[in-house]
Amino acid sequence: MKHYYPAVFETAEEGGYTVTIPDIEGCFTEGRTLEQAMWMAQDAIGCMLEGTDEKDYPRARGVKSVDTSEFADCFVTLVEFDRQIYEQRCRDILIAREQLAALA
Repeated sequence: MKHYYPAVFETAEEGGYTVTIPDIEGCFTEGRTLEQAMWMAQDAIGCMLEGTDEKDYPRARGVKSVDTSEFADCFVTLVEFDRQIYEQRCRDILIAREQLAALA
């Protein structure tokens, strides 16, 4: 099942983006490019919700209700999170690491 959380993407002084997911307490990440920041936001959501039953996921507010007053150069957009895709991505990374370790 897909879930959509508003995320605040803020341009970082050193380049790239910091990302905050306001509806999930303590959920933030960063990325060098917008594409990487989006991927990292999905990963951060997955990490924060790991072990939580989907019916207990935090309720997402609307994009327009996100307060951005504490951020400088930013925009708000929705980040899609699909638990099945996240778990498959994690398995793929684990398999790739195991294969690299076997080659060493």
